[in-house]
Formats: sequence, structure tokens, C-alpha cells
Amino acid sequence: MNKREVNIAILYDSALNVNQIQEICAGLEEEGVSFLLQKCDKASNYIELGSKAACMSPLKVGIGIDRVGNICVHHENLKQEEPYLQDIIQNGRKLGKNAARLVKGLPLAF
Repeated sequence: MNKREVNIAILYDSALNVNQIQEICAGLEEEGVSFLLQKCDKASNYIELGSKAACMSPLKVGIGIDRVGNICVHHENLKQEEPYLQDIIQNGRKLGKNAARLVKGLPLAF
């Protein structure tokens, strides 16, 4: 696996404007962790999206975002209904940083 393949997957509802996700991406970039954005056309809630994203990610961590801006960080080893972190899109940068910190084994930023 090359370095480009190592990322946190972000699954987001297709009704959400991709510009609204920029802060989450900025938080990940600040921590030096790459990401893969993928639009999901099938309506799903953010926890389901986060769980699917974690299963897609080589790092076993994923982010799910629903159409109204609810977001979660999920880990592949957690139960689907129990994400690691949950928040709203307005706090996306902090959530992105914390997703990256989870991967890196660093304390969360509050």
C-alpha cells in the first residue's frame, strides 16, 4: 500500500454541498492525515455513513455526514450504533482534527 492509499474516508449525503465539508478536511490536513471524499446518493444517517466509511478506510477510521450537517467519527471495531465522536458541521474542523488524532494515537483536542 502506498502513502496515497492511506486515508480517512469521508462519506457524505449527496444533498450536502461539498463546500460545507471544507472545515472537516482542514482539520485533517492540519494534523497531516489525508482523506478521501465520497458522495453517497442513497439516503443514510450520519452514523451509518460513518460506519461504512470506517470499513472503507485503510486506517479503520471514517467520518459520516448527513444532509442536515450531523457528523460522526467512527472506528471499524466499534458497533455501528456507537460512533467514537459525534458533533455538528459547525464544529467540523475540531472533529476533523480529532479524527486524525485518533489515527495518530494522540490526545483529543477539546
